[in-house]
Amino acid sequence: MTRALVSLALANVATAWPQIMNRQAVPPIAPFPDYPGLPNQALYDKFDPVAQLVSVHGDHEYRDPGPNDIRGPCPGLNAAANHNYLPRNGIATYETVNTGLWEAFGLDQTATQFLQQTTTFFDGDPLSQKWSIGYASHDVAALGPLGETLLGTPTGICAYGHLKSEGDASITRGDFLAPDMNSNCASYPVFYNELLELSNKRANGLITASVLAEHQHNRKLYSIANNPNYFSPAFAGVAFTPAAHTFVWALMANHSAENPRGFLEHSVLDDFFSYKVQPDGSRKYVYGKERIPENWYRRSQQNPWTLVDIVLGVASQCLAFPSTCKVGGNTGSVNSFDGVDLGDISGGLVNALEDLQDPARLGCFISQNIQAEAPSSLEKIFDGVLLKQALSLVDKKLVPALAGLGSCPNMPPGKGVNQYAAKYPGARARSGGPRAETAKDSNGYPKDAPK
Repeated sequence: MTRALVSLALANVATAWPQIMNRQAVPPIAPFPDYPGLPNQALYDKFDPVAQLVSVHGDHEYRDPGPNDIRGPCPGLNAAANHNYLPRNGIATYETVNTGLWEAFGLDQTATQFLQQTTTFFDGDPLSQKWSIGYASHDVAALGPLGETLLGTPTGICAYGHLKSEGDASITRGDFLAPDMNSNCASYPVFYNELLELSNKRANGLITASVLAEHQHNRKLYSIANNPNYFSPAFAGVAFTPAAHTFVWALMANHSAENPRGFLEHSVLDDFFSYKVQPDGSRKYVYGKERIPENWYRRSQQNPWTLVDIVLGVASQCLAFPSTCKVGGNTGSVNSFDGVDLGDISGGLVNALEDLQDPARLGCFISQNIQAEAPSSLEKIFDGVLLKQALSLVDKKLVPALAGLGSCPNMPPGKGVNQYAAKYPGARARSGGPRAETAKDSNGYPKDAPK
């Protein structure tokens, strides 16, 4: 990969969206691997129909969420809650994240610990080790409603949790500050159908890792061309959103003796994303009713999805579609994307997009950014003695969970969003609005979700 090729790819961002609208190919700079992650992901050939069958009966039977149950932007978390692999009320805890996501999806503890601690520090309460998989909830804070009145409310990952553990240009959700289709918790059929159409063109109707990588590229181009407030910060934009696309293949694919490494059909994705095929062939989305299909076999726990696999998948995205890994955003009008100097925000740890194609440097960049962001997130929720206690947990809880990102000796401190994003209107989602507002109607249905 040469710097000239990467520069050419970035220059094409301004003109690629019309290609998408005309359904023309937008080829990757380098092929995205069929089986991203560690080499064993492409070699694993075992299948155990007893061990890999995921229970959807008894304690894990599907139930619609009740009026006080919380669901959010992640279909995997929603499905896990609807089947009691996570608490049905939608409040994730340390224990349930580590056990439930392993049992349901084969997500390794290096990955669940990373998910648990980053989301707890950004969107939850590190004192209680709880977080909401959707909107803000009084059940998260260690001090309960009284503490929230005195201090602040953990946001959850919907609404004002935006741009931390969830970002613009997601698989099917909207950009939080877009002019329309702006629920970052509800799925929009137009984006879902684009993914299915792309799979028909590229993979004979299968949702593959490379299809999802291209879909991520297309979604970012769409946001740049349609959302004047589009913003991609270092963690949510560069790491979490691409990783979420790869998660769909890695964690939702079905497995069989013929396909031990997994295959993902439209019908399985429909269940996981809460879409129903209508008599006319269209698909209808229903908020919060994601489910694990009957007769669905997870990835083998002998071949789990680890934090290293996640980093390697993101690095592959940066190599195949470099523009998806740019930090920055539109400056108040569409197609006004202005990038951030990576060397400036990383203290020289990374200086160009090519650096993010190196998994070791990418892992350190993600670790650096998370540690730079954590204090400002905590300051919005805690004060005084509690803030001091919460900050002390950064080294005790958060930093150990980042160890799987790699060894980063002499890593400079880096800059958080508050230090580099003043000119981006889309960055304001991090700090505005009624943080305790659940944005639900009388039936418990999010007001900003499409009906």
